[in-house]
Amino acid sequence: MLKKISSLFTGDQHKRTIAKMVSVVDAINALEPSFEALSTEALRAKTDEFLARLAEGESLDALLPEAFAAVREASKRTLGMRHYDVQLICGINLHQGSISELRTGEGKTLAATLPLYLNALEGKGAHLITVNDYLARRDGRWMGAIYHLLGLQVGILQMSNSADGSQLAYLYDPDEHSLREETNLLRPVKRVQAYQADITYGTNSEFGFDYLRDNITMNWDQRVQRGHHYAIVDEVDNILIDEARTPLIISGPSHEDSNYYIRMAQVARALNPEDYEVDEKDRTVTLTETGVAHVEELLGAPLSDPDRPEDINPEQARLMGFLEQSLRAQFLFHRNKEYIVQNGEVIIVDEFTGRMMPGRRWSDGLHQAVEAKEGVKVQAENVTHATITIQNYFRMYSKLGGMTGTALTEKEEFYRIYGLEVLPIPTNLEYRASRPETGLIELDDRDEEGYHYNYYANSADPQKKALFFKRKDYPDVIYRTAEAKLRAIVLEIIRFHAIGRPQLVGTTSVESSERLSDRLAPELVRRLLQTVLIREAWRQKFNPKGDDFSAPKELAVLNEPLNKLRMPELRKLASQYGIETLDLADVSNRALLLGALHLTDADWERLQPLFDAGIPHQVLNARKHTEESIIIAGAGAFGAVTIATNMAGRGVDIKLGGEIPESLLVQVNLVLASVAKIDPYSLTMEQRLAEVQNLNGELSDEQREAVERFKAYMADMERVRALGGLHVIGSERHEARRIDNQLRGRAARQGDPGSSRFFLSLEDELMRLFGGSQVDTLLTRFKFDENMPIEANMIARLVEQAQTRVEGANFDVRKHLLEYDDVLNAQRKRIYAERDLIFNKTDLREDVTEMLRTELGPRVKAGVEDPEGPWKLLAYLEDVQPNLNTPWVSFPSFMYKLALEQLGQPTDESDLTRRILALAEEAVAAEHTHLLGNIKALLDKSEQTLKDQTAERSDALDAYLQTFDPREPHDLQSEISALLQVPVRLPQAQQKALLEDPDSMKAPLQNALKTGLMLTLTRRLLLTLERRFGETWSLKATELATQPWPDVRKQILEQVNLMTERRAKRLLGADGEIARDLAANAEHLTLALDDEIERMRLLQLTTQGTRVSFDAKSHRRQLTGTLRMTYIFSLANLLEKIPLKDLNEQVLAHLEEAEKVFVTVFGNAEWEHLRANNFTLASLPQNTRDALSRQLGSERLTELQALPLDEIPAEEKPNVVLELGRAAQNRIYRQLLLGTITETWVEYLTKMEALRVSITMESYAQRDPLVQYKSKASTMYTELFSEVRQTVISRMFRYRPNLPADFSGTLSGAGVSPAASSGESPRAPQANAAQQKRRKRH
Repeated sequence: MLKKISSLFTGDQHKRTIAKMVSVVDAINALEPSFEALSTEALRAKTDEFLARLAEGESLDALLPEAFAAVREASKRTLGMRHYDVQLICGINLHQGSISELRTGEGKTLAATLPLYLNALEGKGAHLITVNDYLARRDGRWMGAIYHLLGLQVGILQMSNSADGSQLAYLYDPDEHSLREETNLLRPVKRVQAYQADITYGTNSEFGFDYLRDNITMNWDQRVQRGHHYAIVDEVDNILIDEARTPLIISGPSHEDSNYYIRMAQVARALNPEDYEVDEKDRTVTLTETGVAHVEELLGAPLSDPDRPEDINPEQARLMGFLEQSLRAQFLFHRNKEYIVQNGEVIIVDEFTGRMMPGRRWSDGLHQAVEAKEGVKVQAENVTHATITIQNYFRMYSKLGGMTGTALTEKEEFYRIYGLEVLPIPTNLEYRASRPETGLIELDDRDEEGYHYNYYANSADPQKKALFFKRKDYPDVIYRTAEAKLRAIVLEIIRFHAIGRPQLVGTTSVESSERLSDRLAPELVRRLLQTVLIREAWRQKFNPKGDDFSAPKELAVLNEPLNKLRMPELRKLASQYGIETLDLADVSNRALLLGALHLTDADWERLQPLFDAGIPHQVLNARKHTEESIIIAGAGAFGAVTIATNMAGRGVDIKLGGEIPESLLVQVNLVLASVAKIDPYSLTMEQRLAEVQNLNGELSDEQREAVERFKAYMADMERVRALGGLHVIGSERHEARRIDNQLRGRAARQGDPGSSRFFLSLEDELMRLFGGSQVDTLLTRFKFDENMPIEANMIARLVEQAQTRVEGANFDVRKHLLEYDDVLNAQRKRIYAERDLIFNKTDLREDVTEMLRTELGPRVKAGVEDPEGPWKLLAYLEDVQPNLNTPWVSFPSFMYKLALEQLGQPTDESDLTRRILALAEEAVAAEHTHLLGNIKALLDKSEQTLKDQTAERSDALDAYLQTFDPREPHDLQSEISALLQVPVRLPQAQQKALLEDPDSMKAPLQNALKTGLMLTLTRRLLLTLERRFGETWSLKATELATQPWPDVRKQILEQVNLMTERRAKRLLGADGEIARDLAANAEHLTLALDDEIERMRLLQLTTQGTRVSFDAKSHRRQLTGTLRMTYIFSLANLLEKIPLKDLNEQVLAHLEEAEKVFVTVFGNAEWEHLRANNFTLASLPQNTRDALSRQLGSERLTELQALPLDEIPAEEKPNVVLELGRAAQNRIYRQLLLGTITETWVEYLTKMEALRVSITMESYAQRDPLVQYKSKASTMYTELFSEVRQTVISRMFRYRPNLPADFSGTLSGAGVSPAASSGESPRAPQANAAQQKRRKRH
């Protein structure tokens, strides 16, 4: 607003900005003669001079005039192209970090070479971002000659289509020749080399994805980018606005097993109606109690943790995720409605348009569930590994510039989002006309149809003959219907094609392009012209003046779709107005048809072939960038008709007469310079032609051929110019004005003649949404002919207002997306900074130890205060740091440390055996007590659930019976089963009794309810307990369901006691498994008297069992290891007696000692690896040698590093092993931290996306969704680092080196337990089932 007010008092701010730059332009122009006088070597040496001056402190701004002059001279010598003054202004503006709006055809590609060269001198890299690979390749190779002459390297990034997903990169090399356009003058290099080049060309996707890849790599050497210093974004509105809605995402398969989807699809198909409830409104499917029991029976596994029925462990959460999507696929998504199956693929059908959407997939595993349901191949599900919005990527650049032909309408967004100002730069002609020394003046006139236009003439010419033109923008024409508009467009195409004028027809979608292309087919062209012929005959007979705009009733049939018009009806109608035949080529129809199309007899020769052949044309849908550029470049040829989406072909100019090869232009310029001895670079094409025609010197065959080709091109160009140049037809207004302006800008390039016209209908989406119906009502009231075009400023203003509103709405969408991503962006920067720190920090051991201390303090406190006792803490510590057994050193877990303390120092083998058996007996008793307590709690909860469900469903049954109307039709069995949520079987007699006297069936139905609920409950209980004990029980659910609950409870507890007694008898006592295993290891009993580690192994032996089982597939006997008992519950009682502070210190001291032990283990393993492979210390990485140098001394290391390891003195080995271990541990920690952060970040991104989607519901509670998002995101981010610490701690002690093949750290038992009476430990305790992260699938 301030700028608008300022302009009222001080004039046009843009003109003032350009005026300031003109003085710099004059300085550059003044340098031109001196740079022309330089030799090639001296011109190249200018780069070295500039670098030296920069090093001495001179600024880029001070170097700018000379640097720009050097680039201009290099361009003249290599490309035969001289930068115009407006291109210099564009370059200055780009260097200052702003957007240059330079019209199409004004040479943005060449202008960008100026600031790119200047900013590349700082040695930090300069990037040119394009919209597609073709332009990156073309521009990098084309402009590469300029940079090469000046001594700079040019890198080019390309997207690979290979299956391995490799990325392509090249350096510009004038000596690298190839017959393939894709690689000519381009030398393949590694990706990092393209970024190390002074200037790098590539698409926004390639730059953005490389940034993301760099920040998820596990190896620092695999990173390719070197920072974000300076960039110019070509077609900046397309990249920074149009593509800003879609973030850059790197995703990968989630590695979910397709077998889970297939298995769950089978489960979903096997369910009965009473097993689930469908909510169509909320699009959810939930299992009933019966359904849960049925699913558990089908899967043979419980869906909730028996220890904590209200919670689920990670594996159960995973199964529930598969099941949830399979239920939705089975009962909510229907074939040939939401999707179809075609060629073995599930293709989504758009719910609004009914169109197929190939390539689109439902998320969260739903698509895989539908594929499993339909029996087609289940494709891998993808998860997000890294993501960033276009906005936040480009905001990382220290300085950013942009260029496009259409930016001014979006200047607010550019400034508010990116901090970029927009400077509209005049065309070369406008600039020259503003300079008095050029002699050009701008005039206006009207054409033969009365339309206003502007042109340029020589001020000294008395006749003021037009030398150059401004584009004619005809007023929009509006039709009532889309059909009438489409016909008018085709007639416009026919008329201009008949005279040979090239046309570019812009559409807003691929579908629109194809629909219009179909209309140019021969049959539809003939049918359209036949309707035109009849209308023209009617007009001449009834409305010769053309002042009646009402719709004639007798011609209403002509408004039917062209493919539905029947020739007999048309002939009958035509005969009424004097048309004898509808043969368009008949001589009797010629004058009538030419008059209707506003053509002359001279045009008949080109018009007549269209009757049989249709209109030859090209359709461009922006699918293949290479073809796109070739097609669009030929759109200016004589008679060319090109249909393209509005955005297609950006970056490629349309030249009248077709594209002149740049190589030909270079040849002609060189001929004029060498033969005519003139400066050709400041000449216009017409001036070049005049000089070529006046050539008198001797020409070589190659020069003569180039001159003749140039003359032929100029003749074609003049032919097209005489017809009015390129005519642009807009088939529909785009929702953004700049897209319409971009389409218009294709015409009238660099002073060529050209025109544009947009065709609209009141049925167009933009018109329909913003007031078109009101105008249509008005036209209908006055019976306005739908084929009559309307040119009304009022409607044009309505369209522009609608576009402004849509632009504002789209800006809000992009701003909204950015506001949310800004939250994630701050977190992303911190995560990526943490990864960089991990890569670059020399020693990470202190960081990991600090994580250990931070995480374990609260964990120990929570474990001690747990109402169930500290057994979960002990189980957690056992999971974090299990026993370590290696040939060099062994170390017990914290649980085994406590067990060893309890075991004490034995006096002999029998005493040791007695002590171990006593400890085991105590452990089994404690485990049984814990198990019995859990089972009683489970039974209590089951009893309460049974009571609640019985009462609730009894009430529902009473209500049903009270309102039951026997006169209405009923499916009694289904109704009652659904009501009670249990299977109910009603014989005919009972159904009859229910219809006659509903109350009489109350008692039988209540009995059926109780029995059904009891059956469901007992099935779940038995399934859970059988899995827990690993045996099949003799109790039957069908028998228990008919008994009172106290009897059921009693029988289950009796069975539990029986199982625990049997298990204790088998494990304990003089003849138990444990005693036999100890006796089988008598030699270790002897060793254990003086060796604590041997005692640890004997204790470990007592917990390990082996059972015989049979593989269901192979029917073979196999041995599997089991956990037959645990010391966790008995030893947990000891923790209750230790003060919290002391316990915390003991745990930390133990784990920190374990870290030191691991250094020794990995040091010895590394030593053995080096020795086995005959490596010396000299082969170690430099950082490891530096550490050894500090440990041993540099002189001593020099002596030792050339020796084989076996010859290193024994007294030096411990020091070497210590440093090898530290280096190995640091490598492990680095990979552990990087892997954990990456893995956790990937899961976090999924959670954040789910949060963003769900948080919009907060607005219904009168809350600002963004505020809620920021609050919850902050909490989740804090939890993210806690999860990282937890994961690091859970894995840091589980790394193991490769151990010698003959080493076994565990002892073997005496035998195996038979499968029929395995009785292994009922359940390996999962202490952290409630606390650990639930890995639910998203």
